[in-house]
Formats: sequence, structure tokens, C-alpha cells
Amino acid sequence: MPCTNYHPRRLDESLLITLNEHQMHGHGRHKCCQCAYNSGYEQGFVLRETITLDINALGDSQAYADGRHKSVHQAFALGYNHGIQDFINHNR
Repeated sequence: MPCTNYHPRRLDESLLITLNEHQMHGHGRHKCCQCAYNSGYEQGFVLRETITLDINALGDSQAYADGRHKSVHQAFALGYNHGIQDFINHNR
């Protein structure tokens, strides 16, 4: 079942496959990497200095398009990085 949350930004599947497999119980198992990426992106774009990955707020997903069995922590970090890059590019 795919995540039912709205994802303003979709992480490209070519980037999803570069994320590590990660299935630790209670640390992101069957959670949506697209949600994690968007959370990180939003925090990075506003240059939030104290960042938080709220795993419980991520949508549930077992769909490959949402990063099934991939690390939500890495997806979050990638989103944060992309958010910072876009902030810099928009404020030159």
C-alpha cells in the first residue's frame, strides 16, 4: 500500500535506490521516504538549525515508489541538504 499523504516534492526514484536498506523496528520500518524527504527539505529550506525527524508523523507505506525498505533517515538528510541548496540558489 502506498502512502496517502501529499508530497509537494517527489524524491526521484534514481535517488531512492541509492538509499541504504533499513528495516529496524521502531526506527522507520514501513514508513514513507517521500514524507521523510519532504520534512527534511522543508526544514533545510528555512535553514532550521535544530532539525527533527518525527518518525511517527511519516506516512505508512510498503510501496517501492515511496522507498520501501529504504532508510527514512537518509531520505530526511537528503531532503534537508536539497532544501539548503535551494535556499542558497534562491537567495543569491
